[in-house]
Parts: sequence; C-alpha cells; structure tokens
Amino acid sequence: MDVKRFLAALACMGGMALAQQDSVYSNFIWSGIDADATGRVETGSPDSTSGWWYSFSDDDDGGTSRIIFPADMEIYQDGPQFEYLVEAYGGIKASVELGEGYEFPYAGFGFNIWSEKMEGVDISAWGGICLSYESTLDFNIELLPEDEENLTGQNNYKAKVAKAATMTTIDFSWEKFKQSSGWGKEADKDSVLAKTAAVRLKFEAVAGTKGDFLIKRVGSFGMCGCCAPPPDRIGNGPVAASVKATLSNRTLEFTGATALEKATVIDLQGNVVMSGPALGVMDLSMLPSGIYMLRIDGPAVHHSQKIVLK
Repeated sequence: MDVKRFLAALACMGGMALAQQDSVYSNFIWSGIDADATGRVETGSPDSTSGWWYSFSDDDDGGTSRIIFPADMEIYQDGPQFEYLVEAYGGIKASVELGEGYEFPYAGFGFNIWSEKMEGVDISAWGGICLSYESTLDFNIELLPEDEENLTGQNNYKAKVAKAATMTTIDFSWEKFKQSSGWGKEADKDSVLAKTAAVRLKFEAVAGTKGDFLIKRVGSFGMCGCCAPPPDRIGNGPVAASVKATLSNRTLEFTGATALEKATVIDLQGNVVMSGPALGVMDLSMLPSGIYMLRIDGPAVHHSQKIVLK
C-alpha cells in the first residue's frame, strides 16, 4: 500500500476536520470482531484523519520488506483495504516478508492518534496497550513520538510481543516499554508518553524472515477483555453521541443526529461523492452501485460505517 497516497486522500476530504479538543480518550478499544468495526481506531480525536490503520515498511530506507494482504484483498491495495479485512476476517490478517536492501529490515502497520499531521498527544492515562492476536513471528508494539529524530533519535520505546499459535490476549503496561541501548537518544518515558503521535505494530528481523498474523483487538491497558468499560474522554470534553444511519434501498435514514452533524459519503478512492446534514434522509439514488464509507461528524459525534449500494 502507498501510505502517502492514502493519507493524502484522507487529507483531501474537505470540510471534515473539526476544532481540536484538548485530549484523547482515557481508554480505547478497537475490536475487529464487532459488528460495526471499521478500519479506524476511535481515539477521541475530532480530526477525520485520525485513527486510520496504515501499513509501512523499510522502502524509504532502500529496503524491500512488505506487508502482503490476502489475495481477495489485493483489489483494494490503493484504497482503505483495512475496512474489508475487518469485514472478511474479523481483524487485520496479513503476511510479512522482510527483504534485502536495508541493514535492519522492518515492516508493519499502525494508526495515528490525533491526525495525519503527527501531532503528539498525552496517552499516559491509557496505562499501556492490550492486544488480541495470533502470529507466527515475534513483533513489537512501538510508540512513535512527535519529532522522533530530536526526541529519541528513532530509538523509540517498544514492548516485545511473543509469537502465538492461537488467539492470545495480553496486556502491556507502560513499564514493559523500553528503549534499546547503545544507539539513538535516551529519552524520558514520560516525555514520550506526553508526545506520542502513533502506535505501530512492527516486525523486525533478518532479511528472508516470513510469517503470518491476525490482529483482532487493540486497546488501552485492560480493554481487550470481554467486559471492558466503554471509552471515556480525559477531562471535561464531550463524549461521543449516539447516532445511527440505516440504509433502505438507496435512501439513508439518520436517527439521533442534530443540525450540527454532517454526513459524508466516500468512495474506495477516498473521493467525497456526497455530503450534507445528517438530518432526516439522504438520497443516494444518483450514485453507482458499489461499496462506500459513510462518515458522520459533529461536535460530539465521530461515526463511521460501510454502506453497499446494489
């Protein structure tokens, strides 16, 4: 996947960004097995470019490592294929191949916490990161800070995740996140947690290493269990309101929304094909048949769902 093209497409969704709040949710959970799961992690940011899963590799460093999605997902390589991985597999399923060309091969995927601009935000209240996963390879959870060159010298805080043949749920408190020794810049962990821009799941090994993985849940410490509480926002900011969009033939009907909410329909290439108030109904009869993403955004609303027009 071309990450720069994907993020650029998200940035072009005019009118979707909202005024910045002061904080992210004090806890969060992304669960691919939920009926309304999407390719976006709801972090509490009001920015519509936040939370979207993206893949990355060492190609910018001259390497040839890559993430390989299942064959039935290849058609979406230039679009938000994570949406369809979630639908098909209840999570993020892929293979990794670490290649020649860079001394320390790597590849993986992650999500930006606040926006595509990589602003750092304080995530210390999360307490750590939880995962539900299976993998034939070890990998790392990496905290990518704002301005990593000056803060960590790319020697970022990481927690090692052991390979698991069956679905495994595990918590990693912040105490388990460490920097490597002997290179980069030594940084205080609290300063990194206060300026974290992205969370990444990163595979690092010698060239020629191959493996498979499936990620079902990612969340803050303790949130991957069956009985986790819903996310709460740090401080006194508004929590996400409940809205619903129901598709009947070619008509979307909105409930729970107010005049302040905006509905936007986006095609697989990231183009906004229709937008308007999320009140009453929206007529989609002029759109071609296909798969679209619906976004509803407002002062306390950040809702996403897939719609299929036949």
